[in-house]
Amino acid sequence: MGVRLHSRLGPEWVLIGFLWFCYMLNHADRQVVYTLFPALQKDLVISNAALGLTGALFLWVYGLVSPLSGALGDRWPKTKLVVGSLAIWSTFTIFTGFAPGVVYLLTCRALLGISESVFMPAAYGLMANAHPPESRSKAIAIFGTSQLVGVALGGSLSGYVAEQLHWRVSFWMLGAVGVLFAIPLSMFFRTIPASFHGSGVSDAAAAFRGFLSLFRIPSLGVVTFFVSIATFGLYLVYTWLPTFLYDKFSLGLAHAGFEASVYPQIGSALGLLVGGMAADIYYRRNHAARFWVILTACFGAAPCIFLIGYSPTLEATRLASIGFGFFSGFIAGNQAAAAFDVVPASLRASTVGVLNLLGATISGFAPFLGGLARQTVGVDRLMTLAAVMYAVTGFVVLYGILVPFARDHKRVQESLNQ
Repeated sequence: MGVRLHSRLGPEWVLIGFLWFCYMLNHADRQVVYTLFPALQKDLVISNAALGLTGALFLWVYGLVSPLSGALGDRWPKTKLVVGSLAIWSTFTIFTGFAPGVVYLLTCRALLGISESVFMPAAYGLMANAHPPESRSKAIAIFGTSQLVGVALGGSLSGYVAEQLHWRVSFWMLGAVGVLFAIPLSMFFRTIPASFHGSGVSDAAAAFRGFLSLFRIPSLGVVTFFVSIATFGLYLVYTWLPTFLYDKFSLGLAHAGFEASVYPQIGSALGLLVGGMAADIYYRRNHAARFWVILTACFGAAPCIFLIGYSPTLEATRLASIGFGFFSGFIAGNQAAAAFDVVPASLRASTVGVLNLLGATISGFAPFLGGLARQTVGVDRLMTLAAVMYAVTGFVVLYGILVPFARDHKRVQESLNQ
């Protein structure tokens, strides 16, 4: 079977398929808890602030350990890191299903953040090594659709399972699938070309110096800024939209989970594919293409997230959710590829670690602030703030295109030609 797949698609695309399924489980395992907030609040007696902390703590821990995960991805075998990360985070997902109270639950979320942080730098490094710039956005966009399926699966299926069986079963089921999938994944990795692994940085001191040098690249600073804002907006929607709809429109647990998980992901799937292909095509004429696509997304996402909070009907909220997902897909499909346009190839995994450090740490405030807003000013007003942040980010990206990008991109191209 592996030989036939390789001959039909090529190993670089089969790699995307295997990583796609891993990342789908990655997001299903982190998303499942959000749909279950009402059930957890009832069963474990958890406050709104503590519920928000389940998302915030995951993101803060995920972000803070990401630099180390990125450094590991540039020095250790990426394939082993991917397999190990999958097996460990899936095990912690299973453990979450046994939570007797809030402390145990939060501990599992923190451990999930540590184990999942290892996956992204190594996976992106493998994909960047396997795909040249002319097809990189398309490959990453296809890979990114797994996030959407994972969020939809973790959100909608968990609500259904909780109503039919018990909320704990959702964690057990998803975790078991991940542990089992680590076996065929490990077998496939033994067949990929050596070039997919990349050269990386072998010396620890050089790796540390290279990591610090990333903070001196202005265009990467622009990327980390828009990644932080985009991730903040995404996790505000991912974390609190199910409960927001549950409260605003008096929906059932399964119905609210379906609405909040599926419709934004429909838009995101379209946005990923359209944004990824557009960036690759436009890149042949303008190397700043990915930044232009992201600029468009920032100005498009701003009114959409505002309308999610203030649409008077469920139908209008659905349309706003699809629109927000569409423009979010533009960003998700191009953020790593945009960073790779301005950083050395040997530091790609470390670059993802930097993006996760700032993006996840800042966006971790979205679930926590959502919990505070629910009982004070309202989640809808927090979405208004997010809309303003998206608009400001659009101007920051424009600055990046007009000022530092050409110089930073030229430096990377010169290093590749040496």
